[in-house]
Amino acid sequence: MTKKRYGVVGAIAAAALAVSVMAVPTAFAAKKSIVIWADDTRGPALESIVKQMEAEVPGYKVSVRSFASYDALGTAWDKATAATGPDIILRDGSLALSGSKSGKIQSLIISSTTRAAFSKAAIGALTVKARVYGIPTDADVTGMVYNTALMAKAPKTMQEIYDYYTANKTSKGLTNGICSFNGTWGAQPVLTALGGGTWGYKGTTANLSKVVFNSPAFKKNAKKYLLGADGKTNGFFSYSECDSAFKAGKVPVALVGAWNMDGIQKAGIKYAWGSLPGVTEGTFGNQWVGYSAAYLTSYATKHGVRIGANQLLNRFFASEEGQLAFNEAQKTPRPLAHLSASEKTKDLDAAGLGQASRNAVPQLNGPLGDKTGGADWYAVSDDALKDIFAGKDLNTTLDKAAAILAKNFANAAKS
Repeated sequence: MTKKRYGVVGAIAAAALAVSVMAVPTAFAAKKSIVIWADDTRGPALESIVKQMEAEVPGYKVSVRSFASYDALGTAWDKATAATGPDIILRDGSLALSGSKSGKIQSLIISSTTRAAFSKAAIGALTVKARVYGIPTDADVTGMVYNTALMAKAPKTMQEIYDYYTANKTSKGLTNGICSFNGTWGAQPVLTALGGGTWGYKGTTANLSKVVFNSPAFKKNAKKYLLGADGKTNGFFSYSECDSAFKAGKVPVALVGAWNMDGIQKAGIKYAWGSLPGVTEGTFGNQWVGYSAAYLTSYATKHGVRIGANQLLNRFFASEEGQLAFNEAQKTPRPLAHLSASEKTKDLDAAGLGQASRNAVPQLNGPLGDKTGGADWYAVSDDALKDIFAGKDLNTTLDKAAAILAKNFANAAKS
């Protein structure tokens, strides 16, 4: 038997081939797993589209852990460690701030294209000290619906709604022109559409040093649209116990959330979605909005999957296709944060609320809930509107309320 001789060159080539075979990791090496934690509604939806997520991150396996409830997810997250924690977690917008402070959530690098896919409010709600800490997934928000049997087209100005109400109040038995189903919290679009609200803004950043609850514009417009000749409410706007009237076809416009739609549908009201217009065409009231988001945890780095998890967030959760797939997989679709995806979601109510969120502003629970001045924003605004509608002096009432809010906001700004 003859032996084949390699020689020096042949031996080097053979050794190099052996090393190269050992260096190929992807075909046979075990894939690293990106672990996602979510609640009892989002988790099962993600479990059903794992293959779609894995297609965006070749070389990685995606694993989803669903918790029994939203609270159960929160409890597990509070106890999470590097050994037990996830690489990505889906949670509400408040985690951006708390997670950035604790170091359990990492900031993200997102492109200008990704930023443009969301409203400034959505990105701003998840930004802490100029760093973005999450990808917005869906919005907890209200929007405007109008009864198409009363108003065939969406109103373009506040005056249009007002004129319709005054012209048809008697003949159609209208009780109000606009109804907020959710109290003064839900009345924020009316307050802001008329030039009031809470605080001012520097660009898209809340300016807590500027209280606008008693702004000259709001005082002027409130007298014009909300009060009658006797100085009391003229019935045009109601934020208390008016939902039954809208369901009875006695109010043309309502401010509602997804949780209100079942009753409206059961009442047989034909409606369409829109945004509450301001006093000038092209301007709109600003409702409160809270965002849920997908976050990159600090554990992803310790698990060696930071790059893959970051790619999954950008390629799937921040994409139109990803958000649509995720939303359609849920039993009850949500208003999407992604602007173009929100237009294409199959659920018309989710689509309507998603579009309305373009004009929303982040709900900052710190300053809204502060009671340094004696009462929080919710109580102050509710009392002020009650007093104004009852005939108390508008200027005095608004100025008194604003003084309380100024103390609240100043204290909240310190934290």
